[in-house]
Amino acid sequence: MGYRKDEAGSLSMLDRLDLILDVVEDAGFLTLSGVVERTGLARSTAHRLLTHLERKRWLFRVGSNYELGPRLFDLGTKGVRNHWFYRGALPALHRLHAQTGFVVHMAYLDGPEVVYWEKIGPGRFGAAVPTRIGGRNPAHTTALGKALLAVQPRGMVDSLAPFAPATERTVCTPAALHQELDEVRRRGYALDRGEALRGVGCYATAVQAGADDSVNAYRMTAAISVCVPVDRLDVRLVAPLLSAKKQIIDAARINPMTEPADKD
Repeated sequence: MGYRKDEAGSLSMLDRLDLILDVVEDAGFLTLSGVVERTGLARSTAHRLLTHLERKRWLFRVGSNYELGPRLFDLGTKGVRNHWFYRGALPALHRLHAQTGFVVHMAYLDGPEVVYWEKIGPGRFGAAVPTRIGGRNPAHTTALGKALLAVQPRGMVDSLAPFAPATERTVCTPAALHQELDEVRRRGYALDRGEALRGVGCYATAVQAGADDSVNAYRMTAAISVCVPVDRLDVRLVAPLLSAKKQIIDAARINPMTEPADKD
């Protein structure tokens, strides 16, 4: 659903550029007419901004269609790799993979979904875990998601309902999910018994690091996991998982964003 023309006309230049990128991302690709229809921007304005975005490589044009461009992909990849928390966590993730031999993930919560920030594998069983960096899964279906939901307020979790099943084992009712999240808080880790992918089991734990300042987003919350065949879930995997968590917390204890770049 686009803006009315009077609403679109009142947007700042940055808001208009952001609006165009949003509608192109949602659609996959759009013509000029499609952008005008979905944004409510004047045709001349939309054409001018599309040309600018294409020139800057934010968009790529094929014939009369526009799609997201290579500069966005480059920026996204660099952003993932250069984030202070990612750099601090990566050595521990590699050690966890070396210790267990199984696929290791790191993810963060984005609304009702987990977004895979890193995947280290394939190792044993790797081919059966079809996740990818930047991919998403409903949070309630995964160990990663349940670990992250367990550190959220109850009201936030309730706002995500209804919970659709991914497999016949997915926990779908709010009452059952809250009961499981209580267990996650009690024992310090989450468990997925083939609830996101048939035959795939995972242990996961949330990792919170940095100063607890929600105004300035200085606190970072992610989750890490180890994935195994569901019939090989073994509680002995929890110890190296929790050890990796401690290593990440130690490495990311101080968020460099809280420190001024210029000490003078």
